[in-house]
Parts: sequence; structure tokens; C-alpha cells
Amino acid sequence: RLSCDAGPLFDEVPQEGDTQTGMIYVVKSLSRDPEIRKLDGLLHKIGFTSGKMEVRIQNAKDDPTFLMASVHPVATYTLYNINKVKLEHLLHSFFAKARLEIDITDRFGKKIKPREWFLVPQETIAEAISRLKDGSIVDHEYDPDSGKLRRREEAS
Repeated sequence: RLSCDAGPLFDEVPQEGDTQTGMIYVVKSLSRDPEIRKLDGLLHKIGFTSGKMEVRIQNAKDDPTFLMASVHPVATYTLYNINKVKLEHLLHSFFAKARLEIDITDRFGKKIKPREWFLVPQETIAEAISRLKDGSIVDHEYDPDSGKLRRREEAS
């Protein structure tokens, strides 16, 4: 059995020499669209930014990535010494079964498919990030039917 040391990925206090590489942010949509509103509590965007989250989301209502609507921050997780592109891909792959499939028309009439929105309860996102921290995420998968993480079936 391999052990996984996540190192300073999500340490609460940065160590000397650590470099902040960005943050994971989780937001919910404040869209007035009835199809999106009915998903409230389940629909979350898991995003990444190397800057301030507040700056990243300030023009959400004009951005198809944010479903052309304002958003409300739910959680943030600061990252140190990691490749944020790889981490983003890992989390998005982990929740891929729950990705929201939607076309959004931007203000120029172009159709966009936002790829960072998932039908996952916030508590489950928090658990996945906690498991990412301690390395146990490799033993789990997301179950979209229950909205929870479950232990991967052992290969027989």
C-alpha cells in the first residue's frame, strides 16, 4: 500500500519558503433562471485563481463561466507549492459524473459550455478536499446518486 504525503498543499499556516500559488474557491449561483434556481444547494462551481477570489468573481453576471449571474462564495482553500492546473484537473475529474451539462449564451450570442459547475453538496466538496489533504482521496469516488463520497471497490 502506498502512502501519500500531501505536504503543504493545504497547511493552515505556510512554512518558511512556501509559495502561495492560488486558491480553490467554491461558489453558488445567484441566477434567477428557474432551471438553475431549482438546483440551489446542490449546484457549485469549483474554481481556481492565482489572484483574489473577490476579483475573479466581481463580473460574474457578465461571464458565461459563471452562468451569466452573480455568485455567492461558499468556501476557499489556499494552495501552496502546487501545480494548480493539475489540481484543478484532478478535482474536476473526481466530480466528472456530476458535471452540469448546460449551454449558456454570452452577451455576444455565442454558446458556451461552462465546465466547472457540479451537482455536489458543499459538505461533499469539503470532504473531498479534506481527503485530498490527507491523501485518502485515492481510496474514494463520488457517488452522484447519494451525493456523497464512497470507498472505491477493491479490485478482485
